[in-house]
Amino acid sequence: MYIKNESSKPMFKISLLAISLFIMMSAVISPALPLIEQAFPNIARVNVELLTTIPNLGQIIGLILNPFLVRKIGKKRVIILGLAIIGITGTLPVIINNFWLIFFLRILLGVGVGIYNSLAVSLLMSIYHDNNVELNQMLGFQNIMNDIGYIVSSLLICYLVTLSWHAVFWVYIFAIPILFMFQKFVKVPKVQYTHNKEHFSMINLKGKFNSTIIIISIITLLIYIFYMALAYKLPAFIIKFHLGNESTASFMLAVIAIMGIPCGMSFNWLYNRLNKWIWPICLFLNAAGFFLISISRNFGILVVGCIILGLGFGLVMPYIFKWISNSAPAKWENLDTTLCLVMMDVGCVASPYVISLITKNSNAALLSSAIFFGIMMIIEIIAIIIQKHSTKKASV
Repeated sequence: MYIKNESSKPMFKISLLAISLFIMMSAVISPALPLIEQAFPNIARVNVELLTTIPNLGQIIGLILNPFLVRKIGKKRVIILGLAIIGITGTLPVIINNFWLIFFLRILLGVGVGIYNSLAVSLLMSIYHDNNVELNQMLGFQNIMNDIGYIVSSLLICYLVTLSWHAVFWVYIFAIPILFMFQKFVKVPKVQYTHNKEHFSMINLKGKFNSTIIIISIITLLIYIFYMALAYKLPAFIIKFHLGNESTASFMLAVIAIMGIPCGMSFNWLYNRLNKWIWPICLFLNAAGFFLISISRNFGILVVGCIILGLGFGLVMPYIFKWISNSAPAKWENLDTTLCLVMMDVGCVASPYVISLITKNSNAALLSSAIFFGIMMIIEIIAIIIQKHSTKKASV
């Protein structure tokens, strides 16, 4: 049986959250894309750009495998297996010169993330289900861990990219010590709030995804199609307009991630005070950030745009996970979370192709993302106003 006060121990929490360090790290190698493109001149640019997003295809495969693996070997072993795959396949490109082999290893990297991705969130929901305040805080901290992983790896890549494009893949080696830390300090409960054999059933899914969950999933898909343009277009944009080099791009991505940390830390406070209005504010910050980046022709405006974008996107996933928690029946939380994560991954994989259909230019691509988030903000404001009007009218 699970001892409840175990979840209050600092090392338990740190180790449980640390597995989230790698969830958003697939795109962290993007500053090396111009160098990789030079190293493989016969490979189309869109395929080189896919190196940042193709791991998300692997994540979809991993998410599909997740319930079967959990049933066969248990949640803790699934997480350990995922971390091992990340550490091995993520680092191997350091010594490989074949583009398509690296491409395949990037897919396997995604599989490693995907097989435990949903557990990183659903374990929090099940462990802290009876403490709403702590759940909100842990969801915020989980997003912070995503950012810390991105920040640390981006700052390392600022240096590694000056050595060679091969060297940037060393950032994935950190999965190995995290593996041992998780093994030592985290005791995954055998009996959990969400533990239910029906939870893993792939038959008769009707009723497991309500309309709100479907809407959340579609929104997640669209958000990541347009947000991921930043990962593979920002390096080219910075070089095109002489705002810096590959290291500058890595530093700017780190700035964006750093700004997400205070948002994650204050998510519970913001949610309690702003409630639904936190979402249009989040969308506004994303739109403003992308717009400023797209028009920046000097370093100062670029930095301001990255700061604003970081503040906005730092609220996206905590709000989406909270939205899922509020909308999903307890026994379907993991399945509904998995659906949204799959849609996130589909959005990431599709992003280079969708954006390339809109425009080939890096600045126009970033501007299209600003327009998308602006439209989303307007739609959300209208929806909130209509809902408030309907509620007021019904109460009269």
